[in-house]
Amino acid sequence: MRLALAGCMVMNREICHLIAESRYPVRAWWLRQGLHDTPDHLRAALQRVLDEIEHENEALPEHLRFTAIALAYGLCSNGVAGLRSRSIPVIVPRCDDCISLFLGSAGRYRELFREMPGAYWYNNGWIEQAFTPSKENYARRREEYAARYGEENADFLMECESGWMGRYQCCGFIASPLGDREGYEAYARQAAEDFGWQFRRVEGRMDYLDALVNGPWDDARFLTCPPHCRIEADASSDRKLRCVPDTPDGQP
Repeated sequence: MRLALAGCMVMNREICHLIAESRYPVRAWWLRQGLHDTPDHLRAALQRVLDEIEHENEALPEHLRFTAIALAYGLCSNGVAGLRSRSIPVIVPRCDDCISLFLGSAGRYRELFREMPGAYWYNNGWIEQAFTPSKENYARRREEYAARYGEENADFLMECESGWMGRYQCCGFIASPLGDREGYEAYARQAAEDFGWQFRRVEGRMDYLDALVNGPWDDARFLTCPPHCRIEADASSDRKLRCVPDTPDGQP
């Protein structure tokens, strides 16, 4: 097997570790964090990567061609819905987002969701690659807004942005099996204290990510979308995703 993998930078450390130890050749394409905030942008960016991989595959000698394309994404606000491949199977985890991948399974995420309602999740990758709530980050963002839009508008924009925080009650810190970066757990604990959230440390697991890189891609955990099909969201069950035959214009 030779695997092409497209992933979000929040999983860069874990997946690079797995690639280095994989018994298969794996080549990774990385996308910046935050595209899931605008699912249409995520979908377009991922489709460009899939097209690039397939175009490159056609130019490779047959013995060096990719067997499959793995996506290190969950459903991600429907950002993967609509993706299609023309010549290589696409493998996608059956989960909502990367939190299931960091926790080791979608089932474990659901269990913790019941135990920790209103949890905002932090981990190494999110702290390094994303805008995570903290007094420092909010101060930095307000300075940026003030420089662009003026002081009064900056206050208004920050009030709009912070409105969602009332929905959260808990800070969940996912400890990396590869070892936590110095100061990251303390950063999450401080954020919990600053925003009046409870704090809970949860041990991360590599099971789901390991299976994504190395297989097996069992149907319970992964959708395998064959060529000439496209990915759709499946809201009828915990399976999250399904594939349907593609059409030239992309319509059902």
